[in-house]
Amino acid sequence: MNICMLNPFFYPYQGGTEKHILEVSKILAKKHDVTVLTSKLPNTAAYEEMHGFKIKRIPAAILYQTPHPVPPPVPISPFFQSSLIQELPKHDIFHMHNRFFYNLLDVAIVKRLGRKKLLGLTLHNARLAAVDPITDFLGDFYDDFIGKQIMNACNALAAVSADTLKNTAPKDLHPKSQVIYNGVDVNLFNPKNDEGNIRKKYNLGEDRLILSVARLQQQKGFVYLLAAFAEVAKEEKDVTLLILGKGPLEAQLRKYASDLGLGKSVIFINEKITETDLTELYAACEFFALASVWEPFGMVFCEAMATGKPVIGTNVGGIPEILQEESGLLFEMKNPAQIKEAMLKLLRDESLRKRMGINARRRVEKNFTWEQSARGYEELYSKLDVKI
Repeated sequence: MNICMLNPFFYPYQGGTEKHILEVSKILAKKHDVTVLTSKLPNTAAYEEMHGFKIKRIPAAILYQTPHPVPPPVPISPFFQSSLIQELPKHDIFHMHNRFFYNLLDVAIVKRLGRKKLLGLTLHNARLAAVDPITDFLGDFYDDFIGKQIMNACNALAAVSADTLKNTAPKDLHPKSQVIYNGVDVNLFNPKNDEGNIRKKYNLGEDRLILSVARLQQQKGFVYLLAAFAEVAKEEKDVTLLILGKGPLEAQLRKYASDLGLGKSVIFINEKITETDLTELYAACEFFALASVWEPFGMVFCEAMATGKPVIGTNVGGIPEILQEESGLLFEMKNPAQIKEAMLKLLRDESLRKRMGINARRRVEKNFTWEQSARGYEELYSKLDVKI
């Protein structure tokens, strides 16, 4: 089968969607012809082959500052439609990975000019919620009047969680839809990893670490996590909350942590770190915690669990599909009291942490590998009138 993956950005740009496409394409390319059609970033080649698949990059102006609520960066490419037309004869399936970037004209090119070419779409994000009132409203408006038309035009829909599919795709489209979870590299994120020199590198001291990794924005719920940890710190000594990420709320969250009197008990790392450093941070922590109020999937949970760490997370979005009772603890959204209770339970019970960590690793190996994600695409396409 000849598959063309469409996304506004791709490697070396790093994001959850881009990681998904990279890892899935690596595996699909072992049996199929795969091309990624994307925007050309500065200092990247217009054409490149890697891991057995092709990358074609279209010249584009990249906007790094955009008006609210459009999140940067945004590529502006006057050549996209002409490039898409040139690709039509070369592929059986065109699979989009961003319902907000591609428009009805792009869909019409594939469906009408391509005639028998098939169109797919992966929903990497559920309907917007808890970002801010304007963003949420405009996101809903887009999905109701444009996104719905794009989804209707597709031959096949995928979603990164059952919750994302349920809340985003119209119910009458569910028969042509499939949940394809994100994956994780279980060799990279592994219980055999050790913390190496990571404590010295980031001056973490010898305290027990609770790790949280996410962009510092409203929907990640850090205010609730910090409020809960402030209560934990009153009862448990030698515990540090380590927050890895950057974003628009960094200054506000640092001030909030200071106002709570947490001082050096909270450490923020806002720099881009290597994958090796990330694996060592997971290895160094007692457990992973995130208090999202909106989370379509939550790849960081899988990374922590693959490392053999228990996790605690909000009972929202795709999170309950990842962690279950044997591998972690769920709490209700915006509930610092429940977060505190979950943190204390894990901090005070080493045998529980070990047992949950073992079960967490097993759950990831069974359900959340990139090999399983790639098989999901093959299963999705096998439902179509295309020979695998």
